[in-house]
Amino acid sequence: MKRVLVMSLALVLAAVAVAAQEKPLKKVVFAITTKDVSVGHSAHSSIPQAMNYWKDEGLDVQFTTVEGSVAGLQQLGAGNLQIVSLGPEEVVIGREKGIKIKGFYVQAREIIYRIVAPTDSPIQTVAELRGKTIGVPALASGSVPFAKAVAASAGLDPDKDIKFLATGVGAPAAVALQKKEVDVLALWDTLQASLENRGLVFRRLDTPIVFEMLGQTLATRDDYLAENPDVLVGFARGVAKATLFGLTNPEAAVRIHWKLFPASKPQGGDEAKLLKDARHVFDARFALQRVDNREDTRYGAATTAQWQRLQNIFKEQKLLQGTVPASDVYTASLIDKINAFDRAAVVRQAKEYKP
Repeated sequence: MKRVLVMSLALVLAAVAVAAQEKPLKKVVFAITTKDVSVGHSAHSSIPQAMNYWKDEGLDVQFTTVEGSVAGLQQLGAGNLQIVSLGPEEVVIGREKGIKIKGFYVQAREIIYRIVAPTDSPIQTVAELRGKTIGVPALASGSVPFAKAVAASAGLDPDKDIKFLATGVGAPAAVALQKKEVDVLALWDTLQASLENRGLVFRRLDTPIVFEMLGQTLATRDDYLAENPDVLVGFARGVAKATLFGLTNPEAAVRIHWKLFPASKPQGGDEAKLLKDARHVFDARFALQRVDNREDTRYGAATTAQWQRLQNIFKEQKLLQGTVPASDVYTASLIDKINAFDRAAVVRQAKEYKP
């Protein structure tokens, strides 16, 4: 009996020791600024969850959505979010408005926004948008300041020469365009791809500044960055791994996303057609997240000079004062740690993945 009690006590103590060694997961609230959680968002939503990339970093990530970049800035500033995915222009604008926000990981090396016209539209250039109406997913969307900057670079006064109309996403945007309620759309890459899946064919309207802009960025508050750098490294490392996983095995990434976000998969229809359409949306975003075709092959990397150029663009177009140093809106201090993972192991995992 005594021996049994001793063994039982030993087992209890061992269990306590193991429990003491297991640290509780750090809770993090992360948001994207659209309700349309398409397969293009899988690198920072479904894949890190399904593959336990965030959990392996000791994180319990609560993924959520807010409607528009303005809401994302407000929620971050209020402390309701720890991390938000924003267009870089919103990071710059938010900082100048007094929100202590800073980007720490550039997801897309190119701007995700664009102005598009139907191919049968007589509008051929941005300058021809004078007196026209631009449809946007929401008036609080980052596509609005982007479109204003592009319009201004073409010699238009964005506050007088063009109008904006919120069209929503998906079918409502297509209907607004077809009914001539709007002349063109200012939207993002994955939304364009989803409309193309509906049969619409577009022509991009660009000006030179479009090709000088950075893309979607993970951002946090200054105080959270100072107090929780390891959390941000772990979160972004999970995104980097998920990006590489998705680029290596896109079909697996799509199916993972459909499983975790079933509403993103259209109901009914031919499976092969659904997968083809999903790949079109997926590729639209992941093509911008590749690093193997960049001079700097580190995930999330950008330079202060690139952010300064972005800030200069918005200052030149009189959309902000440009009083905030570029070093205040982005930091590369975490990039090397974020990229400290075995890429070959992730590639192998993606290739061997079985649903």
